[in-house]
Amino acid sequence: MVHSEENRIALEKNQYIDYERIHSSEEFKQLLSEKKKFILPYTVFYLAYSLLLPLLALYTDILNHPAVGDITWAWIYAVSFIPVSLWVCSVYVKKAAYFDETASEIMEKEGL
Repeated sequence: MVHSEENRIALEKNQYIDYERIHSSEEFKQLLSEKKKFILPYTVFYLAYSLLLPLLALYTDILNHPAVGDITWAWIYAVSFIPVSLWVCSVYVKKAAYFDETASEIMEKEGL
């Protein structure tokens, strides 16, 4: 939201924003590279973790064995989605703040 306000102010001043120059800058390319290196592994991990439960439940009997008393491994795996989701979410929030800060620095450097 702050960026849109800055862009509005820049347009009101009839200031030309050279997006091509920003896009071709090394800092911006590095930011995009870091984002890809972060997003891809976490997405693959979470998708694999999510799809493993139905695959194991449908095609094997590994999760049917008791883990603690009458609680089976299926329940433990299913309940483990809560801490795993919270962990992935917290890591994402921290990295997103870093990416936002880096983008702001690039914009400040470009005079926006």
